[in-house]
Amino acid sequence: MSADARDAVVELLRHMVTGESDEEEVALGNADLGECRAAARNGVWLVHRELGTRRRESAEAVLEQIDNDKPRLAAYPAGVRGTWCADPAACRLKRQGP
Repeated sequence: MSADARDAVVELLRHMVTGESDEEEVALGNADLGECRAAARNGVWLVHRELGTRRRESAEAVLEQIDNDKPRLAAYPAGVRGTWCADPAACRLKRQGP
């Protein structure tokens, strides 16, 4: 899958799990998005994988809603935060120093 397609999928997932239920669903007693979040939980490891990419912010927003393993949720992003670089050549120069 292309990077742009992955961007769109992760962003769509973010909207699905962080959104609000429609008024009609609320009237039917389906206000908590529980089924949607439960379905997303089946692929939680895929969302964790996105933390090391340019989709990190969207992935973090999704994980805040679907990952029930709070210690993992706290530890894993800290382990990959800052590993993605928009301009690899510039990042190499920064690492090498002046």
